[in-house]
Formats: sequence, structure tokens, C-alpha cells
Amino acid sequence: MKKKLAFACATALLFLGSAQGQGQPDARSVLQAASAAMGATNMTSFQVSGTGYVGAVGQNFAPERDWPHFEMKSYTRTVDLNTGSSREEMVVVQGNNVQQGGGGTPIVGEQTRIQLVSGNVAWNMNGTTVVPQPALAEQRQLEVMLSPYGFLKYAMANNPTAVTRNEYGSRVTVVSFVALGKYRVNGTINAQNLIQRVQTWIANPVVGDLYYENVYTLYRTINGVQVPGRWHQHQDFDDGGTPNPSGGDHAFSLDAVTDFKVNVPNAGLTVPDAARNATVPAVTVNSTRLGDGLWLIGGGTHNSIAIEFRDHVAVIEGPLNEARSIAVLGEVTRLIPNKPIRFVINTHHHWDHLGGLRTFVHEGATIVTHENNKAYYQEVLRPRPWVLQPDRYSLYPPEEWSEGYVFETVREKYVLADDTRTVELYNVQGLQHAAGMLIAYFPKEKIVVNADLYTPPPAGAPMPTPNLSARIFYNNLQRLKLDVAQHVPIHGNPGPAAQFTQIITTAAAR
Repeated sequence: MKKKLAFACATALLFLGSAQGQGQPDARSVLQAASAAMGATNMTSFQVSGTGYVGAVGQNFAPERDWPHFEMKSYTRTVDLNTGSSREEMVVVQGNNVQQGGGGTPIVGEQTRIQLVSGNVAWNMNGTTVVPQPALAEQRQLEVMLSPYGFLKYAMANNPTAVTRNEYGSRVTVVSFVALGKYRVNGTINAQNLIQRVQTWIANPVVGDLYYENVYTLYRTINGVQVPGRWHQHQDFDDGGTPNPSGGDHAFSLDAVTDFKVNVPNAGLTVPDAARNATVPAVTVNSTRLGDGLWLIGGGTHNSIAIEFRDHVAVIEGPLNEARSIAVLGEVTRLIPNKPIRFVINTHHHWDHLGGLRTFVHEGATIVTHENNKAYYQEVLRPRPWVLQPDRYSLYPPEEWSEGYVFETVREKYVLADDTRTVELYNVQGLQHAAGMLIAYFPKEKIVVNADLYTPPPAGAPMPTPNLSARIFYNNLQRLKLDVAQHVPIHGNPGPAAQFTQIITTAAAR
């Protein structure tokens, strides 16, 4: 109890801050010296270009692996410091990176990504189409502040404090401020008055307060400004002191800066109405009956499946976040009243499929997942304070966690059954998308449930070309000799098995 209390107090101080200590340096003087040394005193905007790689955070092939990486064939970011706006454009290719994991792996050809923010409005551009991203506005604002020059400006404007310490064999000054009223941002300034690291934490439904840092090295002078030759980002980095347990770490790296411009004309952005008026969609659920005691619970980007047994309920997938899982739990209770949710079946460990799992465990459910995931999920479920966005699990940790009654693990096959129904779970062998991927098969209904492997096309849509995951999924169905009549995806709507067979065999005949 004393250790938990000490950790909670330390964490609270980390995010909420404390008064300037006696004898510590004056933060504003430190920032002014750094601005002068870096040539940023009169900077109003900047544009950095180069090459490197970008990672798919939360989409690693296995829990202990790093995030999948894609090569940035070109990269340009333009930041207006006065308006807090940023336009980030990159051309991404698979390159020589390992073709394992999610997040679009493998990328075929070239992919252009354009991500923008202006104040509290965020959006993407898909060609000429505006794609609002209201849920990402705060993170993108923080990314402006995490740049070397953004940090100098925003720290100066937000009551900074400073301390000194030894770091990597030399004395440094750490300047801190609170961004957007809740995010502690720390900037490490070395003896040459150069910023070598900026760090913060952001709310994440899987790991809680997710560690987020940019590291700046290999400075050189470009157009009168000290510019890092390498801009490297970690997300969920476990340095032995942070509680985030993923193998994932390296999220972005601008490895070769090819150009840097100062006070770029017209750096500010015009916010399109489609983005300005967008809000985060409300969580909605709707249910489709798949059979007796079997429902697809949709209404969002990710589905769950409710399965009724004689005296309890199982649910396939607790995706996205707590809000989604609370809505799913409410719908399950409406559909199947007076029966406890005893099991939550997790298809794989990617964060969009894992984000609501803690909510089900708080409800009393046992996780059924592949054995490869257990150690990682034990860390995800370990009770600890979540400061930025507490969930039910962090506020009221269940006793069952410490007792170990949380997991049932699968190697190749697992069966949930009573005298009313049978559900068979199988590991998909040879998959490159995620290690330990589970599918669910219902022998009576001849239904198979999958995540990320195959989504039936909408009625009237052309037949898609199957990707590698779909082909491996089909081969596994043949290997297991499953008699399938209907495919039910975690993304999208159900479709007939005959259509999937046609898609695969047509592609194979080309």
C-alpha cells in the first residue's frame, strides 16, 4: 500500500507540477539563452524537410516487437508558431522494412499522408477531400509544442519552471510547463543551450498515461538556425522508470534533414468549414441478430459479438476504449438480461482491438486470448494510477486481478461450450498481420468471426483483390476443414462464405 501511495503521489506531482525550488535557475532566462543560441529569437514559423521513417503505433506484430516501420520517401512539416498551426506531408513506402504487423502493412506503391492542425481543429487531406480528425486535435497541438522551436515559444508563454540535473554524463537544465491545462511538457536543454529532448504524456486507453518524447541530435547551422539533423520520436518507450510495457518504442524518425527554412511566407492555415464544424462522434450501438442467442453489436468502426449460454454470456472483442465497451456492455445487458458476462474473447493484441478490454475485466469477465499475449496483458491490467484520463479499472481495480482469475489462454484451439451451444476458437497460422490471431467458429450456425483478415464487400460493390491476410485466412479455413456459411467481421457487415471463396479463387486464377 505504501508503494502504491508513493507512486501515486510521484505521478501526481509529475503531471500537476510543483513550485520553483529555491536555488534553481530562472526558467525564462534559460529559455531566452536557448532561443538566442538556436537562432530562434525572432522565429515566427519554420519548415523542415527530409527523409526517415514513420511507425504504426499500437500495431506491432507481437507484443514484444517494435512498431511496424514505413520509409518516408519525402517529408515536409510547416509550423506557424503564432497560430499553432502545422501542415505535415509525407510520402510513405514500405521500403526494406519487415512486412509484419498492422497499420497498413505492407504498403503497396506510394502513400501520401497530409495531416494538419490549426488551434483546436485537426484534419487530414485525402487528395482534395477534407477528412476531419477532431479526436486528434490535442495530440497535434502537443506535437507543435514538442518541436524544438515550438517548445521555446510555448514554454515562455506558460509559466515555466526549471531544475538542473545530470543526464548522460553532463549537467542539463529541464524546463517544464503545463500545456492545454493538463499536459506536463519537459524540455531538456544542454550546456550548449540546445534542446536535446522534449517529453510529455498523453492519455491512451491501453496503457493509460503514454510516454511521448522527441529526441534531437546532430545539430548543425542551416540558414542561421541551429537545426537538429535527426528528429526522433518514442511512443510508449519503457526506460525502466515508466510503467508502459509494450515492446513498441520508435514511432518516427526524421533521420536526414535536407532543408530548413525560417519565417516561411503564408505558413498559417485556413481552416476548412468541414473540419471546423466537426465534433467527435457520439458512441452508438445497434444490434443484428445472427442466430438464437447470437448478436452482432455494431454502430461504430468495430463490432463485438454477444453470445448467450445457459447461465452466462461471452463477448467477442472489447475494442477501441472504455466508452465503446460501456456502450457494448449496456446493449448486451439489454439483449440478455440477468446473465453475467463471464468471458471476453480477444482476437489479437493491436490497440484498437484491445482498448476496451479493461472495462470488461472490471465488469468481472475473464479474458480469453492467445497465450502469447498473457504477459503483455498482465502489465496492461496491472493496477496503477491513470492521471490524465482515469478509467473504471484504474479507479476501482478488481480484486480478481491480484488473485489471477483473469485469463484463459489459447495455443491452437479452445472451446467454450455448455448444453446450449459451442464456440470454437482457432489460432490463424502463418499470419503476418499479428502473432496469435484468433478466429471464432460457431458450428451450429456455420458462422466464422474474424478481425482484420476479411471484410465482405457491400452489396453491389466490385469484388476486391484479396490481400495476403485474406489468402492466409482462407488457407486456414481449408486446413481446419470448417464448414462456413457466413463471415462476420469485426469491421463491416456480414457476408456469405460463397462470396469469399469466389474472391479468393478468382484472384488465384488470374
